Amino acid sequence: MTESRKQCKGSGRTSGGHGPSSFWLQEPQSVFDHLALQKGMVFVDAGCGAGDYTLHASAILGSGGVVIALDQARQSVEWLNSRTPEPGKAPITALACDITEPLPLQSGIADAAMLGTVLHIRQVRDGAAVLFSEMRRILRPGGVLAVLECKKEEADFGPPLHSRLSPDDVAELVAPQGFKKESDLLLEHTNLTCFRAG
Repeated sequence: MTESRKQCKGSGRTSGGHGPSSFWLQEPQSVFDHLALQKGMVFVDAGCGAGDYTLHASAILGSGGVVIALDQARQSVEWLNSRTPEPGKAPITALACDITEPLPLQSGIADAAMLGTVLHIRQVRDGAAVLFSEMRRILRPGGVLAVLECKKEEADFGPPLHSRLSPDDVAELVAPQGFKKESDLLLEHTNLTCFRAG
């Protein structure tokens, strides 16, 4: 999966973590404002890569919140876990796992979960039924699932056009697992599609 994810890089600027990041393809705050995260929430970053979205969420949620970062790349997980907790920010727990398999998390643990430019990867897309069933399991009733993907258009960055997913493509993969589509946020280079757990 790591090789495929290299196609997701944005400008190359990251937090210093390991792995690719699409964080700089849009104004990050636009994404998090749309998610309406609040202090004290539990947020899951599935396929966290370099950890940029993880760190941004930690600052928003505050010391009463929790961020759980999941990635198959052990370097990413080890780097996030090695960071000294920062005052006023949510603690981060990073776990090495394949997000297309049953997750090592309790049911109903999360208020919100996000996949940041990982669904277009063939292995992830092929495992969508298990992935979104697990997302549904770990979210509390009414929890939010957000899927961020590069726009389905030609570009000199990110995945090739044939791998890109439109909001409708994303909904087709997510909805069968008990989610209701709630909104789309169309940004310059990316689309954020949000779903509500029933």
